[in-house]
Amino acid sequence: MGYIDKHLMTDEKIVYKAHLHGIIYLLPILVFLAFVALCIAIPIDIMFIVAFFALLCCIIWAMNIYGGKQFVLTTRRVIVKEGIVKRKVNELMLRKCESIQVEQSILGRIFDYGTLNVSTGEQINSYKMIKDPITFSTRINEQIEAQGINA
Repeated sequence: MGYIDKHLMTDEKIVYKAHLHGIIYLLPILVFLAFVALCIAIPIDIMFIVAFFALLCCIIWAMNIYGGKQFVLTTRRVIVKEGIVKRKVNELMLRKCESIQVEQSILGRIFDYGTLNVSTGEQINSYKMIKDPITFSTRINEQIEAQGINA
């Protein structure tokens, strides 16, 4: 049972879980492949040390990018949890939502990722590199509608 499951309010249920798109790992993978190409060009006795170091760095880099992020829509709020060791939690009550905006670049449209901006009037909560942001936006709007919020 994860952090979010443990901290749900009474009668609150998880409606949808959004995920980061896998494209966030593209740069660490490319860097690792560059290290592998470099290893081919250097003497064999230090090649394994360099390859191991490169793999370790890329794994740490990828974990730092991912950061244990969870994006969850419940019957009452949008919860975003970040961090593996150090935790940061952002909770947005659905009754505070004023508008939802989806931003997608050309590559974002091709590979189906983008940024979801949820406005509360006072601030804008941006959730970047979300896989299928249109569905996440639709689910938030459906939940707001189902609760009769902002009607």
